[in-house]
Amino acid sequence: MSRNQRAVHIYHFKGSGGPPEERPADSLKFKDFFELAHETVVLKESEVLSKDFCLVTANGCFIVDKREFTDEHITIPHHSGVSMYDSMFAVMLIQSQAIQIIHIKNNGKMIDLHRIGWFNHPDDELVLARYRDFNEQYIAQQSKMSASPFYRHGYNLKDEDFGEHRAKDRFDSFALAPTISSKTEYSADATYHQVPSSTSNIGIPSRVQSYLSQVTYSQSHQDEPHSQTISGIKQRLMAYLFRKAFNANDGGAALRHFHLTFQQFTSLVMWRMQFLDESTLLIKFGKLDCVVGRQTDVTYQTAFFVFYDIHSTEILAVYDNASEEFLRLYEAWADQFCATAYSTAGKDKRHYSSTCSNNIYAKDHLKKTQYGMRHARNGGTAQAVKRSLCVLPYSPQSLSDSPYLDQALFSYDEKVISPSDRQRPCQDFPIKFYLRGSGELRFKIHLFKPGPHSGNHGIVGTNSTTNMAGLNQNALNAMNTNILSNVGNAMINVNGTTMAAAIGSGTIMRSKRFATFIAHPFEPFIISVIQSQLQPTVLNLHLHR
Repeated sequence: MSRNQRAVHIYHFKGSGGPPEERPADSLKFKDFFELAHETVVLKESEVLSKDFCLVTANGCFIVDKREFTDEHITIPHHSGVSMYDSMFAVMLIQSQAIQIIHIKNNGKMIDLHRIGWFNHPDDELVLARYRDFNEQYIAQQSKMSASPFYRHGYNLKDEDFGEHRAKDRFDSFALAPTISSKTEYSADATYHQVPSSTSNIGIPSRVQSYLSQVTYSQSHQDEPHSQTISGIKQRLMAYLFRKAFNANDGGAALRHFHLTFQQFTSLVMWRMQFLDESTLLIKFGKLDCVVGRQTDVTYQTAFFVFYDIHSTEILAVYDNASEEFLRLYEAWADQFCATAYSTAGKDKRHYSSTCSNNIYAKDHLKKTQYGMRHARNGGTAQAVKRSLCVLPYSPQSLSDSPYLDQALFSYDEKVISPSDRQRPCQDFPIKFYLRGSGELRFKIHLFKPGPHSGNHGIVGTNSTTNMAGLNQNALNAMNTNILSNVGNAMINVNGTTMAAAIGSGTIMRSKRFATFIAHPFEPFIISVIQSQLQPTVLNLHLHR
């Protein structure tokens, strides 16, 4: 990204170089590894690029098409609001409570396929429009009949004033769903697809009941064409839960529970989703507080995972995030769940990174995490299951398939580095990697410039304090050894000053630092980005020496 976030610079990676003994360790520049291939500038003055979002398509085309979503909310950080599988691209529209499916052609052009949410099939709107036309014809016919002197109501027509709203409400109550022309003014704080609350109608005349139902509808009307009903995707969900409760052999207990929790399930909102294959989506439903709340606060809140078939529009399975059955399913098929999280995701491509379903070390790490959560304060089995399933759904291209981060090959501290693109706490001492077979120290990663007694083997990083939001070409070419050495000395002096002040005061005053690692898929080349509060961002290029 450029400094002003209005341009994208695309580079070709030249490779990590020749044999380690032939590489000049003190005269490396950024241009020795990367070559500028293309630059694209955003032309619209009111738009800027988001530095937290960048995906690479399999066709290798860049910046050739564009899609706009007005008045929408999409989760941008860590690609949490989208999913990609081969040429299929899905966008989670939280405001509209819909999933937009897009096909990316070989030339990079994007084609809108259909939108899942209020409608399931492309022709659902046409079917409902026919019913609305029928309802309007029926209401008009009833109006004509009521105006005729030969029409008998069961009460005196002189008692009714057809100019009042009560008369119109009586006829509108026959409609299956409100029409677009009869929309009332929208509520500013309305939530989508919310079922209006019911009131007790015992002993109330029918005309008053009709008026109360219209008032309830007006107070709870949302920004949807037919908000008295629930959305298509939620209708599929409720139908699945009803059939499951109806077929349960428990004397009707499950069915009674379904009716008691009907309001709670209809108030759920779609939160995140991911492709499992080209026809199956894993959709996460949660409460409205989960969508608008902080990420740290929603890990242990109740949520539901729904398996949805795009072609048949059927719900295949539903699990809550405390389900031990779903946890066993995830542990057995983790490769399928996290396949789209790799840059090599696709039906014709395979990745060989370790997961809890194919590697005993990765599974052992997951079991240790669950054990600690079960025995922690305010913990338990349900909290351990929720903690293990909070990674779902996976974001696209959020995991690295580098062999140097493979748990089957190397043992390392997963608290400071992992295949995930999430930030990790930064430490001053190097990160050590040991061979799984022999336990031998194989290499180390230095996040800061190592001293003369740091050892001969390891992946060494060169530092540059530059703004990661914008690396212009002049700044990249200026990253030579002299500037890097000066930066390293300045950092040591700053740290020395901080430690001297700490010794004098008796307390350690150091801001927290976090590191993000970007590893090459197969070459010994890793990029690390170190961020700390009120400090410039540090970019490291690590290669094997």
